[in-house]
Amino acid sequence: MVISMKNITILGSTSTIGVNTLEVLNKMKNKYRVFSLTAYSNYKLLFKQIIKFNPSYAVLIDKNSVDKLFKICKKNNIKTKIISGSEGLNFVVKHNKCNCVMSAIVGSAALEPTLNAIKNNKVVFLANKESLIMSGNLLIDNSKKYKSNIIPIDSEHNAILQILLTSGLEYRPGSSLYYKKNIQEIILTASGGPFLNLAKNKLSKVTPNQAIKHPNWKMGKKISVDSATMMNKGLELIEAHILFGLNINNIKIIIHPQSIVHALVTYPDGSIISHMSNHDMKIPISYALSWPSRSNISNKIFDFKKCSTLTFSYPKRNQYPCLDLAYESIKIGKNAPTILNAANEISVEYFLKNKIKFTDIPVIIEKVLSNMKIKKNTTLQSILDNDHDIREYTKELIGTKKWK
Repeated sequence: MVISMKNITILGSTSTIGVNTLEVLNKMKNKYRVFSLTAYSNYKLLFKQIIKFNPSYAVLIDKNSVDKLFKICKKNNIKTKIISGSEGLNFVVKHNKCNCVMSAIVGSAALEPTLNAIKNNKVVFLANKESLIMSGNLLIDNSKKYKSNIIPIDSEHNAILQILLTSGLEYRPGSSLYYKKNIQEIILTASGGPFLNLAKNKLSKVTPNQAIKHPNWKMGKKISVDSATMMNKGLELIEAHILFGLNINNIKIIIHPQSIVHALVTYPDGSIISHMSNHDMKIPISYALSWPSRSNISNKIFDFKKCSTLTFSYPKRNQYPCLDLAYESIKIGKNAPTILNAANEISVEYFLKNKIKFTDIPVIIEKVLSNMKIKKNTTLQSILDNDHDIREYTKELIGTKKWK
């Protein structure tokens, strides 16, 4: 049987997910060719990736980095075409030779190119939960309209997808009636982050360096802080709500420090089916790239001797106020998740710069959520404009210290 090669674009190839994706693709050379790679400013790592994978295009957002990459590529006689800016991102995802897109850019910058990939009938491997959250049903609705698949990369949502298909159900993004009929509830697991057992009165003293040291996963700074506040789990709650259409009362979160069980699905007959694996992002990435089949990319067998105890508990809500804010944003609806996401991104940015305390993050988000106008955004431009306004307001609020 002849297997047709697929051309893949990786949005954010120098990110943690992007690097892991390339490691997986290196073992799937008979199925995929790297069509284009993109990054914000890390031209040195991007150059190494270009040398190894020989893409047709490389995109850098930062103009200064583009010039540096162009000179290095020219000096080494590299044929890859170098383009810049958000226009470059949209160009490569729309290209008729591109079949699929790994959306691994961190934050809201991924929304426009991800939507354009969907509108151009590409398979989208969605590692960027923010674009789904800030746009509501826009990505799902367009995926149905343009017959484009959205495959989740987040370990929890990817685990849910695997559980559903293993159980004989279909993957129908956003099909609320179908999932309400066939499953009782979805359970997302959370490690609890680096401060799980830290006394609440000590949280105000934690530093950015402490917050980015996740106990199990190797991740970028922003998502590591989100894990520490459990906003990451709050965002995943919204993502699950959008992808699978369940009411928030049917989506539970439990603390599981070992990060071995990634998700569980409860069925109407009382059965609970879980997904277990080593905490390695290459596993959900390889499943997505092989979906609905599997690939033999790892010989690393799970060792039960090293993890003989698996523990589960409900999160202490007073220690993780960001979780309640996520639940509240779903209840409010409309653009509330957009407000939550944008306010969180700015707050985390300021925390990483040591301009606010760790415990200030949820306080600022709550203030922004209370003060910003709730409205329904129906177009890409209205979402982007609203997102911009929320960010500017959050910066202004932090600067004036009126949130204290």
